Formats: sequence, C-alpha cells, structure tokens
Amino acid sequence: MYDLHDVHSHKLTSLVFYIYIAIRWLFSVVNSDKTFLSHPFPLPPQNKQNAISSYEKHNQLVRDSIPESQLLEYNVRQGWDPLCEFLQISKEECPSTNDIPFPKSNSARAVKWQSYSAFIGPLILTLFILSSLLAFVFRKIVGMPCVTWCRIQVKKRRESRFKVD
Repeated sequence: MYDLHDVHSHKLTSLVFYIYIAIRWLFSVVNSDKTFLSHPFPLPPQNKQNAISSYEKHNQLVRDSIPESQLLEYNVRQGWDPLCEFLQISKEECPSTNDIPFPKSNSARAVKWQSYSAFIGPLILTLFILSSLLAFVFRKIVGMPCVTWCRIQVKKRRESRFKVD
C-alpha cells in the first residue's frame, strides 16, 4: 500500500505520483471498492456493475440537489435545439437555424488523433531535451560539437582504409 508520508520521506513527490494516487482514489470511488487503493500495479479490472451503479447514484444525487429549472439532462445527439432552449437563446440566434453544424470532436478519428498527439508531443519534447543535454555534455567532455567529431572520425577512417603501407 502507498502511504503519502512514505512518499515524502523518499522524495517521490512528483506530479505523476499524485495523479497516480488520484486515479486510484477515483477508481475506488467509482467502483465502490477500496482494493483499488492498495492493489499493486497494474490495477485490477473494474467491476462494470459497481461502476454503472455508482454512475447512476451520482446522477440521481445531482437530480435531487439541483432544481429542475436549472438542470438540463442532455444527450449530444439532440443537437443545438435543447441547448438553445435551456440557455434561453432565441430561435434566430440559435446555431441550428444559422446552419452551423453541431461539433463532433469525439469522432473516432478525432479521438485517435488526440491520443496520438497527446503521446507524440511530449515524446518529441523529451527527446529534444535529452538530445540537447547529451550534445552539451559531449561538447564539454570532448571539446567540440558532436557533428565535428563525427566528421573527423569519418575522415580518419577513410584515410586509414586508403593508406598504403
């Protein structure tokens, strides 16, 4: 089991660790199962029935606590009209009458692109920082840029091949 006091003593107070703890907590709440808090990595599979029950319980709590006149239960498939009506936007100003299509940013293609870009962007940035750091250290140790050193090595290799004894 992970203890936050133990984390502080080992200086593992990174943002990633806190997100990891938050995800464990969220899974334990959504699934009504405290084993998510102490189970070793990887986390066990979620219990679908507990997750659905927790979701429905949360929705009912929202319905019970917010006045009906201030609550919109909405499905994106309904488009602009229910939103405009709820937000008291006149029919003339509603995007549906102005032929503005309803956004579909959660299409399969968009989600796939978002997942790729969420992975590739930080990866490229990390590789750039590491290669810059490596180039800096290489220059400090060898006394010349990496490219120059490589050119010298290639030149030496060519000269040694064609050297007549």
